[in-house]
Amino acid sequence: MSITKKPKRHTSDIERPMNDRVHAEETKANETKAEAFIAGAKEVPVKDSSVKTPKAERQPILIRFDPHLLRKVEEAAQRRGISRSAWIQYVLSVALEKGEG
Repeated sequence: MSITKKPKRHTSDIERPMNDRVHAEETKANETKAEAFIAGAKEVPVKDSSVKTPKAERQPILIRFDPHLLRKVEEAAQRRGISRSAWIQYVLSVALEKGEG
């Protein structure tokens, strides 16, 4: 699901008074339509290995770092604007693609 801007309301919608019952009915109808749309969407298989894996499929691990090395990792990740975890995964994937390991 992507994050999008909230749609602009037409001035006619703002000027038109709407009672609570009508508003609740419209909201319920819109929610029902949205749920039906989402339920009808097809699952798209992930073929590209560069696409992020969903968190549910990732395996958490524990790695102990020397404090000095960890500071260097944090600085490198900050320079790229990513998390430590993402930086470590990136560096490992580059090394493995080069045939190291």
